[in-house]
Amino acid sequence: MSDNQAIFVSLKQFFVTAGIVEKVNIPNRFSVWYDKKFDLELMLPDEKLVDHEQSESLLTEVIEKLAVARDFDVERFRFRLLNCSSDFLRVRSSGERIPHGRINFSEGLEALNGLYGIIKSSADRNIRSKGKRKAISNYLAGVNMLAPQAGSFIYNVELKLQDETEREESSSLESDFSLSRYVNANLAIALSRVSKKIKLDDTNSPSKLLSVGIDNKFCTDFLGLFSCNSDKIEFNFDWSFKEELPDNVPNKVEFDYSDRKKIEKFKKLLSSIRTEKYVDLPAYIEKYSWPIEDEKGRVYLRLSIDGKDFTCYIETDSELYETLKAEHAKKQVSITCDILVTAGKKTSIDILKLYSIRLNQNLEIELDT
Repeated sequence: MSDNQAIFVSLKQFFVTAGIVEKVNIPNRFSVWYDKKFDLELMLPDEKLVDHEQSESLLTEVIEKLAVARDFDVERFRFRLLNCSSDFLRVRSSGERIPHGRINFSEGLEALNGLYGIIKSSADRNIRSKGKRKAISNYLAGVNMLAPQAGSFIYNVELKLQDETEREESSSLESDFSLSRYVNANLAIALSRVSKKIKLDDTNSPSKLLSVGIDNKFCTDFLGLFSCNSDKIEFNFDWSFKEELPDNVPNKVEFDYSDRKKIEKFKKLLSSIRTEKYVDLPAYIEKYSWPIEDEKGRVYLRLSIDGKDFTCYIETDSELYETLKAEHAKKQVSITCDILVTAGKKTSIDILKLYSIRLNQNLEIELDT
């Protein structure tokens, strides 16, 4: 397929996603399209003439009009149209201590390993279809490293989308998107969630960190990618027009040096934790709490582990909250759960995952949390 043909096909796909409609069609000559959002008329050559020498100027004009209206970089937009079968991730590391377009080799290698680790972990978390190991392997086979570009320092990653055959093979994924697009989008969402958590909540709770995907491996990979010589790191996603994009998927996520320092602190904190599973662990309901502004209620439990008493809480929806509240405080129940133990001067515990609550011999509430 020629460049003109690839751009023509991608523009037609972009028109569909952007709601750009055809107004005029002159067979074997050209068609005129209307972009209502930006009040633009766009002329495309007929598909049979797309490789004609005069067609390139028409396609270039369409690209420039669309890019200017939407505040796209023209060359990046053209690149996305030419490579519509992939999403692209550009990671830009910048700082006064980084020479223009140059980075220490060992730092660069560590950064690439860190970036690959973040991508691989995202695939492992988000792929839950049958044959998970093969699905992850197929996804990673489409992750390619592109040549670095000039700039403070930029890593380019191609994240190939699945073709129709591959989509059919992974149809067990309950989603309107291909497995590749689903994983790519969730990578962006996860990075955005981590960024917001770091900036808004300087938490020291390991369970809260783990709940947003900040575990020891993420910290190691992130610190490898974010060189100590960098002041800022940016994740820029260029999404293909070949598929729809899930809602609330960011195009850009940023971290600054203060975020890096927090990740260093989180890594140290997470190095002192361990997880243990308990089945039918005795627990006493201590109290109930539901602050007005919160979406979930809290039920506080007293647990006895290794001869020591600990108090922690579980978050519940309204139905479970009312069910447990009806049992009254001080009532003994039993729970099956994963307990997060944080060692230190004073050992603390959190309920990381709750599988079930047994209220009595005949009633057990199973939870999907």
